[in-house]
Amino acid sequence: EPGSVMKVITMASALDAGAVTPETTYVDHGYVTRNGRTIHNFEPKPYGTVTMRSVIERSINTGSVFAVEKLGRARYVEYLEGFGFGAVTGVGAPEEVSGSITNLTKRDTKAIDLATASFGQGTAMTPLQLAVALGALANGGVRMVPSFLTDEEPRVAERVVSRETAETVLQMMESAVNVNKVAVIPGYRVAGKTGTALIPDFEKGGYSEDLIHTFVGIAPVSDPRFVVLMKLDRPQVGELAGLTVVPATRDLLEFLLTHYRVPPDNVKEPGTS
Repeated sequence: EPGSVMKVITMASALDAGAVTPETTYVDHGYVTRNGRTIHNFEPKPYGTVTMRSVIERSINTGSVFAVEKLGRARYVEYLEGFGFGAVTGVGAPEEVSGSITNLTKRDTKAIDLATASFGQGTAMTPLQLAVALGALANGGVRMVPSFLTDEEPRVAERVVSRETAETVLQMMESAVNVNKVAVIPGYRVAGKTGTALIPDFEKGGYSEDLIHTFVGIAPVSDPRFVVLMKLDRPQVGELAGLTVVPATRDLLEFLLTHYRVPPDNVKEPGTS
């Protein structure tokens, strides 16, 4: 389960369908209740009136629920399938698994299922599926078939969202990096999103206390060359991905940008701050 990284997929879907805009607002009370179950934000406080842009910057669970409910379950499933979830990627790896979005496609899907899926709980996917979906945003809205072979010609799977939507979501992710001061690389525009998810308890049902940390970093935003997704199961240093996968992803991105001599896209003019 990907956790809050999924919020960018939810937001891209809602933006592309015209259900919301980056400046659409709603009033956050710190929680929402669906089917008798209450969802809280990670930060136990209400944010008040916030925009969809702030939902990504601050990773607000209730904002993701707001966006997905404006979109609707049927359209959301269409977008998720377009991003490649619920099916193998076609990379050609033996015994590749497809993940699962059946909690959204079953006949008795509840409002709570849609709500939790919007911020990455209740659906399951492989890191490769998630990287491919996020790669579609970096690629102007077009999902590609992944390959391990350097000499294989790139293959287009399908266009999932418009180029405008993809660029808007990348800018929202870039703002999240800058606002939270995570994964910043001097000289480069970096887009990113953290995710923290509980690991299911397959013996007793429900969830255990163990966590999955995920972070995706995309750079440079002006002309994306790299998507790095890092996942860590059962971290031993607390709840925040900012202490684990974020610095590791930033370091890898910085190495790649330097190694491949990618020109900086965020060079400040002399005398500017």
